Amino acid sequence: MKRIVPLFFALFLSVMNMAAYSADRSPLADDDPSGAYFGGRKVLIAYFSWGGTTQRMAQEIQRITKGDLFRIEPVTPYPTNYTECTQVALRERDNDERPAIKDKVENFDDYDIIFIGCPVWWHTAPMIISTFAETYDFTGKTVVPFCTYASTYRDETLQKIVDLTPAAEHLQGLGTTGSTSGVQAWIDLINGQWSPTAIENTTEDTAWKPTRIYNLQGQLVSADDMRSGIYILSDGTHTRKITVGNL
Repeated sequence: MKRIVPLFFALFLSVMNMAAYSADRSPLADDDPSGAYFGGRKVLIAYFSWGGTTQRMAQEIQRITKGDLFRIEPVTPYPTNYTECTQVALRERDNDERPAIKDKVENFDDYDIIFIGCPVWWHTAPMIISTFAETYDFTGKTVVPFCTYASTYRDETLQKIVDLTPAAEHLQGLGTTGSTSGVQAWIDLINGQWSPTAIENTTEDTAWKPTRIYNLQGQLVSADDMRSGIYILSDGTHTRKITVGNL
């Protein structure tokens, strides 16, 4: 992987000084209708949401990526009462049930990047996610898991979605307690991990002007804080991965 050079740092620092950036705004989602995230590949955001929290996260992913939303809804609705719903969810988990889904994704084969999201129910993904995963062929797809949770079992739920789609490639998932503030940074991060252009020599393209830097934890950093490591640069439309120093 190419290492960054002083000339590019000078360009980058000058751009950083001039660029005004709002953390809750996605320049791509607002200004670029071409769908440049993931190289313009077709994106599906499939999600199950009971109380609306996961739906808000899915909608934020859609706003940024301009993908298509698909709500996973059961044929038999879950109870609206919290206690009753948890009882049904526990029974489904313990009996390894597959709740029927009301609708199907149209033209599923056309999608390349598939986000799959859900709340954490009884330490894992709801069983309706198993139904969804077993309905389609994920060969050649890239799956990105996401979830919302109240206190814990985030990692177990993200891993469950990965385990349910073994034929797919996978990108780093995200779990939140309801806030969507970190979704933009996460999308930029995984776009850089996926993108075929992520390892291009950025020093040769002096017209390219990045405005944001992320570390591999998805956190915004300044140029002054960059140490040896791998970083994702973004201009709001494209992302590139660079290596700084000797790893």
